[in-house]
Order: sequence, then structure tokens, then C-alpha cells
Amino acid sequence: MWVLGFLCILVTASVAVMVGASAIVMDARLQGSVDRSALAGADVAVGVVAGIPCEHAQDLLAFEGFALVDCTLKEDSIRVVGQGNHVGVEWTRRARAGVGQSGQK
Repeated sequence: MWVLGFLCILVTASVAVMVGASAIVMDARLQGSVDRSALAGADVAVGVVAGIPCEHAQDLLAFEGFALVDCTLKEDSIRVVGQGNHVGVEWTRRARAGVGQSGQK
């Protein structure tokens, strides 16, 4: 009988570890996607690629399975906030990309 109890505890612990590990992986995927979408938007903002910066950011996030929550375009940069959902828990990640301030004109 104690073996059955031990197996139940072992299975429960294994499931908890797997859910936690998959959340960590999903969080890393979300941050990478938000980083890439900010870079894509910055490419448009500085004229490397034609288009609308926030649309490029939104398209990239949607392609990777996440949602765009906010996109703020400034003179030389773009700030993107993306949202992910995993097992009913939603969270956001932020990224900024643009032209660095070199001090030279």
C-alpha cells in the first residue's frame, strides 16, 4: 500500500515539474518573440524596411503565437509589449529597439 502512495506522490511531483518547466520555456519564447518584433519594428522605423512599424511587430508576434498588447513609436525607437498565455496564466514581456544615441550628428 505504501508503494501506491509513493507512486502517487512521484507522479504528482513529476507533473508539477513538467508544468513549471514548460512555463519557463514559454516565457523564454515570449521574450525572444517580443525582442524580435521590436527589432522588426525598429527596422521599419529607421527606413531599412518599408511599412508601418507596429504592424510589423504585431505580424511577427501573431506568427509566433503571441499577442501585441502595446506598441509605442518614438522618434528613434519602438517599444513593444507582448502577451502570452500558458495553462490559463497570462503574462507580458517588454522590449525596446531603435537607433542608439552616439552623441554625434
